[in-house]
Amino acid sequence: MTTKKNVTKKVASSRKKNVVIKSAPAKKAARRKIPTKKSEAKKVKPIPRNEVLPILKKDALGHLMVEKLLREGGFRGGISTDKEKLEAYSCDESIFSIKPQVVIEPKNAEDVKNAVSVIARETKHFPALSLTPRAAGTGLSGGSLTDSVVIDLCTHMHNLGEVHNVNGEVTITVEPGVMWRDMEAELKKHGAYVPSYTASKDICTVGGSVANNAAGPDSLRYGHCADWVQSMQVVLADGEEYTIKPLTYKNFQILQKKQNAYGRILREIFALIESNETTIRRAEPNTAKNTSGYPLWDVINGTVAEFKSGRATFDLTRLISGSQGTVGIVTSITMKTVPIPQNTRLVVVPVFNLSTASSAVLEALRHNPNNVEVFDALSFNLALKNPRFFKNRLSGLKYYETMLSMYSLYHIRWLQKTPEFTLLMTFEDKSDQVIKDILRLLKRVGAKGAREVVLEEEKEMFWQIRRASYTLSKLQDKNKRPAAFLEDMTVPPEHLSSFLSDIKRLLRKYNLEAAIHGHGGNGHFHFYPLIDFTKSGVGELIEKMSEEFFRTAVKYKGNICGEHNDGIIRTPFLDLMYSKKVLRLFEETERIFDPDDIFNPGKKVNPRFDIKSSLRKKNN
Repeated sequence: MTTKKNVTKKVASSRKKNVVIKSAPAKKAARRKIPTKKSEAKKVKPIPRNEVLPILKKDALGHLMVEKLLREGGFRGGISTDKEKLEAYSCDESIFSIKPQVVIEPKNAEDVKNAVSVIARETKHFPALSLTPRAAGTGLSGGSLTDSVVIDLCTHMHNLGEVHNVNGEVTITVEPGVMWRDMEAELKKHGAYVPSYTASKDICTVGGSVANNAAGPDSLRYGHCADWVQSMQVVLADGEEYTIKPLTYKNFQILQKKQNAYGRILREIFALIESNETTIRRAEPNTAKNTSGYPLWDVINGTVAEFKSGRATFDLTRLISGSQGTVGIVTSITMKTVPIPQNTRLVVVPVFNLSTASSAVLEALRHNPNNVEVFDALSFNLALKNPRFFKNRLSGLKYYETMLSMYSLYHIRWLQKTPEFTLLMTFEDKSDQVIKDILRLLKRVGAKGAREVVLEEEKEMFWQIRRASYTLSKLQDKNKRPAAFLEDMTVPPEHLSSFLSDIKRLLRKYNLEAAIHGHGGNGHFHFYPLIDFTKSGVGELIEKMSEEFFRTAVKYKGNICGEHNDGIIRTPFLDLMYSKKVLRLFEETERIFDPDDIFNPGKKVNPRFDIKSSLRKKNN
């Protein structure tokens, strides 16, 4: 399919001005604000924060031709432009709503290769064409939303592969659409689990979790999903599938000589890191958790010199994990595991005075806990008011035992006074004496109510509230929605008390109520203020609050994105965390992988979706 060159097209910019573009290469440059030649790179100015790139008009003809072109290219999966289906794919769990033009559902990796090949070819004629991967649609940053083509990797690509045990090392290979709960159930038969599971593991997929580089309760000890990817199969911009895994310098030397997309990417990413090594190392955030930008500092697990001498490896899975489908499409993932903990003990700390929170967490960290989780008074009170909420989560006698534990705790132990926050600390393989010592030291730093919980039904009660905090917040007001846009900030634990005090002050300033929960050991918190998206002025409020709250996290040497990734909501604010030079390196990284910007444009770099105009208009 070809079109005439030099046909004038108008595109609407975020400032509602018209920009005239005359050729396909120029259109691409305008869309991405990148140079058309590498030699021009230093002349390009970065986009000011909160200003998005011009949005291209949807190529009606290009999208109309997608089904025909895909079928001719060998695509065998589902293709739909059905109005109801497009509406269903216009939202995820984020605050945004963007309607795609086409939804495709590949049956296998071969279909993904065909789809990428077709879009890569046709985007040169129809620049608005692109592919945005989507799994379960549970993301909170708008990462799976697009105004072009959605490629749904969940409908058909959910093959749960075999579990392998080699010398005691257990791994499992899955397609991206496999539900995390299904992988976990299979691994449980072998006494293993992937410790980067999220609190939402019952509703999310493995592919979506890896794409966001998600993490959860056990991330304090075990880190993010990227830490547990052994290898992955990825379709790159040339439409070919490659095995991506850690490389020694010897293997790197062989592969980087290949005249294919993978070889070129290896050469250019390594050159980028080598020539900017000091800048990249200094850009690494101070916090243990971060999914903002492209983690160039993690690609080599050492210095460039150590890699060349054989003492470090070069691992692009660390960069592809968390890329939100902006550099390629993952078709298969091999995950590493650890044995399921057998001897864990739960210590609960009610925090009635917020000033003691940091001290309690820091004391716990001295004893190497598996996790330190937290939920606030609002979450607990919502659980008290909505016992039937747990009816579907707990069956039979377990439901009544758990509810009895909750009400007994509130009325008898806490004397009808809910603590500002409740900390849940899990320790593994600790003796009775060690637990006694931990409790004594916690009480010495002000955590007077600290105690070990031994009854299984009481443990279940605490974990149910922690896992359900976000969902419980939906029960506050049916005319409002818990808004995910401030929900992923992270600060070093020593600043926890001051940070939370500032957050509560800011919520009062805006007259908003928000359930707060998160990973206290990492200083990582989720806030979901209740907002009515049917009212006017919501966009301005969200932009203003985002700026102020994000600056608060940075003030305490934290970051704006711990595990939910950048998506639409945080991409425009990355300059609060990174210098212009580092942002330029991120842009170059994306360009190296995806020269024609066919993979999920507008996320991670070069924002193109205006926050205000992309907001959902409904609360459901």
